[in-house]
Amino acid sequence: MKMYLLIIGLIILSIIFNIFNYDIFIYLLSITWYIASVLILYSSIKFSFKYKFIQLKSKKILQAVKSKSKNGISPLSSLCVSLAAKIGVGSLSGVALCLYFGGLGSIFWLCIISLLVPINTYLECILGINYREKTNNGYVGGPSYYIIKCLKNKKLGILYSILIIVTYSGFFLSIQSNTIVNALGYFNINKNYIVSFLTIGTFLIIIMGIKGISKVNGILVPIMLSFYLLLGGYVLFNNTNLLLNILKNVIKEAFNIKSIIPVFLIGMQRAIFITESSIGTSAISASTCDNEPEKQGMLEVFGIHIVTFLVCLTTFFVIATTDYYQLDFGNLNGIEMVMYAFNYHFGKIGPLLLSIITVLFAFSTIISSYFFGESNLKIFSSKKKVSFFFKIFFIIVIIISCYVKPNILWNLCDYFIAILAIINVYSIIKICSKWKKCDNY
Repeated sequence: MKMYLLIIGLIILSIIFNIFNYDIFIYLLSITWYIASVLILYSSIKFSFKYKFIQLKSKKILQAVKSKSKNGISPLSSLCVSLAAKIGVGSLSGVALCLYFGGLGSIFWLCIISLLVPINTYLECILGINYREKTNNGYVGGPSYYIIKCLKNKKLGILYSILIIVTYSGFFLSIQSNTIVNALGYFNINKNYIVSFLTIGTFLIIIMGIKGISKVNGILVPIMLSFYLLLGGYVLFNNTNLLLNILKNVIKEAFNIKSIIPVFLIGMQRAIFITESSIGTSAISASTCDNEPEKQGMLEVFGIHIVTFLVCLTTFFVIATTDYYQLDFGNLNGIEMVMYAFNYHFGKIGPLLLSIITVLFAFSTIISSYFFGESNLKIFSSKKKVSFFFKIFFIIVIIISCYVKPNILWNLCDYFIAILAIINVYSIIKICSKWKKCDNY
């Protein structure tokens, strides 16, 4: 069976079971993630050894950070677009969900996987830049382009583009919007006011186009990252007596024979979801920059290390230093746990601080989701009219998603991200196993 037919079949089954039998849908979600996990692990281990664990070489990362673009979007602006998508509510809610369902041990595996999988990001960026296309406003590229041009599989490439648009400009966008509503709802702000503010703010930015979005994220990302790390540093400084015991329990639970498989899978799933490594979005943002393929690839790898070892671990320690395990959070979105932790550490001002962080994280991810959607839309049409209608569609999704139950959004997003990872990693394995250009970097 051809790959694109298999993917279409999995999508149809997921829709049917999600409507008529939710238990089977959850089972299908697990199977799909098993497939994705095997592919990602195989690819990560294979190419890590082949390219001598280049994703861990600090010298090459430092050279990439110092690199400059000849024209168009700068390397760091491109990285900020990618980081804005990664440092979304997944870095808050995603870590909380990982901790809640997988326990302390899942965080260990999240970190280990986050050291391995960036090799896929490195390779996808090299492929994205080599097979991108030039437009009137710069460059566009990503998995769709190298699947079509290198693998000569147009149907699979188009299917990937459609799935990116649906996943990021649909489900992923919806999670960000829903989380903003939940965070600000803590202050009893009228939901309609939140929705109005969110839609107007988003529209004013996305009408500036891809370059405008890059500039906004280039300003927003460093500010919100610094602010969050300062708050996390304050929590760590005041709870240094708990850290050693927490780390001991992390290692103990990570290697518990009775639960190691589900704990590992939860950690891996969240690592991929949070860092977006192996999904292909890094290749989309990297392709817009006129930089050397290797340096831009290493810059995106650096972004994954920032997200994992600064942002995610900050969230983890903020939550782990509370008594979160004694509480029942009900219909968990994830942000409720983080909200409790901030209230625990910062008192009355905690919810306000987290609300500011959540809005910044989620909002930057929302506009990056549009970036990914529009970039893939160009594979079908570059007409301004099509782009305008896509903006309207994007705003409508934001409005609707603010009123949808969070568990539905998380499950659908998880499923489609697994599908995207399967397509992208399958393509990377096929191309880089034979494509000699990869060996030149």
